[in-house]
Amino acid sequence: MNDSVRSASRVLDLLELLAGAEDGLSLAEACERLGAPKSSTLMLLRTLAGRGYAVRGEGDRYRLNDNFRSGGFGWGGQAARLIAVAEPVLRELADAIGETAIVATLTDKGMVRLLAKAVTHENIRYDIDLGRELPAYCTAIGRVLLAQMPPEARASLLDRVDPMPITPHSLTDRAMIEARIDEAARSGISVVAEEYALGGTGVAVPIRLADGRVVGAVNAGCISPRVVGKEEEIERALRAAASAIAARLDNRGAA
Repeated sequence: MNDSVRSASRVLDLLELLAGAEDGLSLAEACERLGAPKSSTLMLLRTLAGRGYAVRGEGDRYRLNDNFRSGGFGWGGQAARLIAVAEPVLRELADAIGETAIVATLTDKGMVRLLAKAVTHENIRYDIDLGRELPAYCTAIGRVLLAQMPPEARASLLDRVDPMPITPHSLTDRAMIEARIDEAARSGISVVAEEYALGGTGVAVPIRLADGRVVGAVNAGCISPRVVGKEEEIERALRAAASAIAARLDNRGAA
């Protein structure tokens, strides 16, 4: 067995150990069960934590991220890993801006799928149930993700939708919607005020990997009056959060 195969086998052995240890493993326990040196086992654990597969908790115990337990270990696509990597970043973002932070993707039917969130601790706050699919045409997440698509693909998705007024502020005119999407394509950010929820403003930026692929978007779900005067602060924080998530997905982030 060559070194690269041995290393791959050791990673899988460690993942299987974590999957079977509901209370997690300390470094000493992982070393003992693997029969491996402390230094190499620690590097493997840090790598798994840095990429979102493992979580380092109290007492320096490592456990398998819950998102990989719930969906057949999460191998069906990148969504589970995106959730795992994004959650701590979202918590920091929500605390920094005082608004709810959300990560979402775009489905092949042109709907926004909400994957993860960190709700602000403010007494009055924006919240929304995960797992829901929202219309892309009237949400900041939807518009900023549509903006990253080639024009033909974007038009194909919009052709499938009959825009309805979700609130009195929702845009339903195709040309006006496309103009806002084009604006998001130029600026790399979308702001949508009260088109999906009265009293709520969404601000979203894409999560772009090093190879150029966009895998989702980070959104600030804000109470509309609180956005005024905080626009630049929210934008900077969102872009930093999107970069942090992308770096972790690219394995450029620290454990």
